Amino acid sequence: MHKKHFLIKNFILIAALISLLVSPALAATYQELQKQIDAKKQTLNNLIEQQQFYNAELEKTQGTKRTLNNELNQIQKNLDNINFKIKINEVQIEKLNLELEQLQMDIGNTNNEMEIKKGVLAQNLQQLYEKNRELTPLVIVLKNQKISDAFTEVNNIQQISESLKISLDELNNLKIALADRKNEAEQKKEELEQTKIQLNNQKAIALNLQEEKKTLLSKTKNQEKNYQTLLSNLEKQRAEIELEVSRLEEALKAQIDPSALPSARAGLLLWPIKNAVITQKYGATSDSQYFYNQGKYKTPSHNGIDIKASVGTPVYAAEDGEVVATGNQDLYCYKGSYGRFVVIRHYNNLTTLYGHLSLIAVKKGDIVKRGEIIGYSGNSGFTTGPHLHFTVYFSPTFQMSKSSSCGPMPIGGSVNPLPYLE
Repeated sequence: MHKKHFLIKNFILIAALISLLVSPALAATYQELQKQIDAKKQTLNNLIEQQQFYNAELEKTQGTKRTLNNELNQIQKNLDNINFKIKINEVQIEKLNLELEQLQMDIGNTNNEMEIKKGVLAQNLQQLYEKNRELTPLVIVLKNQKISDAFTEVNNIQQISESLKISLDELNNLKIALADRKNEAEQKKEELEQTKIQLNNQKAIALNLQEEKKTLLSKTKNQEKNYQTLLSNLEKQRAEIELEVSRLEEALKAQIDPSALPSARAGLLLWPIKNAVITQKYGATSDSQYFYNQGKYKTPSHNGIDIKASVGTPVYAAEDGEVVATGNQDLYCYKGSYGRFVVIRHYNNLTTLYGHLSLIAVKKGDIVKRGEIIGYSGNSGFTTGPHLHFTVYFSPTFQMSKSSSCGPMPIGGSVNPLPYLE
């Protein structure tokens, strides 16, 4: 028994010595990792601040006259912007990898500390077992000549019991800390995977922008007069498409059953863009009034809202639902309508349309969750600058119609999105 007790004490002593020897090296490595993480955080903050410059440059190009050179310049600015976002995500991935490495070190250290605590706990248990087995309060009093010695021995047993309780508490705290670290590590891994996906998508957007530049140069043969002819034809084509869509949607709007619509409630739908800034509201707007006065709109009404967003900004599903349509109308009517779009039917009699995307991240038939990335904002279709067009339809009226000039066209009876968003 004494031999076993001796071995346990030696185990504790060795473990403690190992801990003392290893800790300084581990601490140095941990501190070095923290320095690298802090440096990456600073780099990220600097990059995010610099990105404001790119956004400002983009806004300048949007207010310029429609010329071939300005159009090419805008595409290049969008490409610069998306490349900058790629750089931000690359640094973010480096930071997340360092944080994961640090967390794994935390987990290893906590496991080691738990083993030491288990050894201490085993020693205290062994001591308490031996004392309780061999001695009772009466035996302690009888075997000691002095009452003070008996009290001392009883006090020693009590101290072992208290030490046992402390060891148990410490071990439980370490278990909780270990579970927290493991949970944090899983969250970091998930964030890392999502960032990698976003990085790949942004690289795909950059390729799309390069292709867009090639297409424009091909269509205009790099000649301003050809660009102006293209622009004039696009305006006519767009007017025809708008007139057709307006006529179809007015008929579908008459089929909306107000009693079947969900009650207006702020937050029923999630904003599809974070920190949304509306550039054109639903219904009668200055732009829609202009086309109405020209006879190109049947009614002076905009069937959705436009949200400011640079190319490559994540677009989120407004609510749980099923992707019922995706497409790229630029394949049928170059720069004539919604461009790349996604349509989601929700389970509350509402269907949402997301237009002018630079990249589609879902496919028809996918079941998506509220807040899931379904695409990235862009400049496809007919736009005067990058933004997201967001329409909310009464679901029973939504359909994919075959447009006479722009292939498959999403149409439906629209309702004002703002009461569901604000």
